[in-house]
Amino acid sequence: MVLQDVLEFAPSNRGKGITLIYKGYTYAHFHSKTRWYCSKKAKGCKARLHTTDEGELVAVVESYHNHPPPRLFRDSDGRVHRL
Repeated sequence: MVLQDVLEFAPSNRGKGITLIYKGYTYAHFHSKTRWYCSKKAKGCKARLHTTDEGELVAVVESYHNHPPPRLFRDSDGRVHRL
């Protein structure tokens, strides 16, 4: 189970970077590591948020998601996977 109301950073499933998890939704970083967009951006979701360089939440720019949160699972090594 993944905590719902905290910022959590996990390696991306493709191994190319970091995924941010917030309130059950996953985000990928924009051109900097402080601007994040919903991982379903290609499907039209406009949810975005900003963090500090240290990974603290600064602002939720857009909180509405046009889809339910992904089903996530944490394995015994602590890695987060989509089901």
